Amino acid sequence: MVKNGLIALIVASASVEAAAGEAIFAGGSFWVMEALFAERTGVSQVEVGWIQASRTQTRRQVVRIQYDAKQINYGDLLGVYWAAIDATDRQGQYCDRGVEFSPALYVRTPLQQRWAQQSRTTQALALNKAQLAVRILPPGQFVKAPASQQQYYQKHPWLYANYRWRCGYPSEKVSGQVQQSSAPLATTALFESQFQLPNLNLVPAPDTAR
Repeated sequence: MVKNGLIALIVASASVEAAAGEAIFAGGSFWVMEALFAERTGVSQVEVGWIQASRTQTRRQVVRIQYDAKQINYGDLLGVYWAAIDATDRQGQYCDRGVEFSPALYVRTPLQQRWAQQSRTTQALALNKAQLAVRILPPGQFVKAPASQQQYYQKHPWLYANYRWRCGYPSEKVSGQVQQSSAPLATTALFESQFQLPNLNLVPAPDTAR
């Protein structure tokens, strides 16, 4: 019964995701995150900016991604994300230090939240860590960065490449495929086989920490 109910939940939630087609990720420099996702098949737009889920939480650099869920789903985007970040670093990413650069997933729907939680658990097991630094948070107000910060990797390719290399970020040519990524994707099949919920009407609250 639980399995059948979970499948029904995924199908119902998928229609919500398809209609929204938006994901918000924090993973260090928004220049790097933008370059990571901007040219993926199915991604129609990536904007860089800042988000703060509440007054008690820290403002982070983020990317807001618009995508076609028929071509690339939220699980695919998570696979790319996990392969590109240091999930154990709570105080920034690579040479970019400070909580503004710390990793977080801002979830917009129950399906996104469940995918994020399952993928984080899978990643923690793969890294043999009891807990990762990546927070799962509700979205706050997105503040779009000035035009000079948008498409920075395209406008200033040499400056960007030098910055990314010196800062220690991995190549943005990471894969979102299960067999090639170090982070297994939270796909529907994985939910059906591994993720069991005792009460499908209750969605656990996202992390409340920074």
